[in-house]
Amino acid sequence: MEAHGRWVLHAASAYQAQFLGLVLSPMEHMIWKAWAPPKAKFFAWLATQDRIWTADRLAKRGWPNCGLCPLCKREQESGPHLFLKCCYTIRLWKMVIEKFQLTHLDTASWHLEASVKSWWENLTGTGVPDRKAMASMSMLVSWTIWNERNARVFRHKCAPPPILLASIANEAKLWVTAGAKKLGAIILRE
Repeated sequence: MEAHGRWVLHAASAYQAQFLGLVLSPMEHMIWKAWAPPKAKFFAWLATQDRIWTADRLAKRGWPNCGLCPLCKREQESGPHLFLKCCYTIRLWKMVIEKFQLTHLDTASWHLEASVKSWWENLTGTGVPDRKAMASMSMLVSWTIWNERNARVFRHKCAPPPILLASIANEAKLWVTAGAKKLGAIILRE
């Protein structure tokens, strides 16, 4: 029995040793533990890692692109511009904030953010009210913005922010039905 006890101790030590030097990432709670369909989680991870194919990334590789943001047609498209600085996006977020009474959110300082990741951390980090719900909501709104961007680029179709807001509200209800219980706390306020 004693030999078995030593083996368990050594196995536990070996298991713990593999995590030495591990850098903890807030991604676990910001994205992977939040409720969202897998495709939205994967998209959110790509967006926070600056790995989505926006005009700035395409240009770096010499690939053809329009250069301008498909939503506002004013500035070069980049991840930070598309998700937190574009006037179209800000208008949509303000509508989401009003509809779901997310009074703790303030878009006024978003233009100061350097990356999608830092912005996402501020939306879903420790100390944020309903942070799991906010992680799901952030994914839903960002996923909707990305799909609108792609509809404009590839299908030459566009929708105004009120249409996207209705789509977000409907999709949020579906996500809650599918298991996003924390998100339900936000959308039930409307």
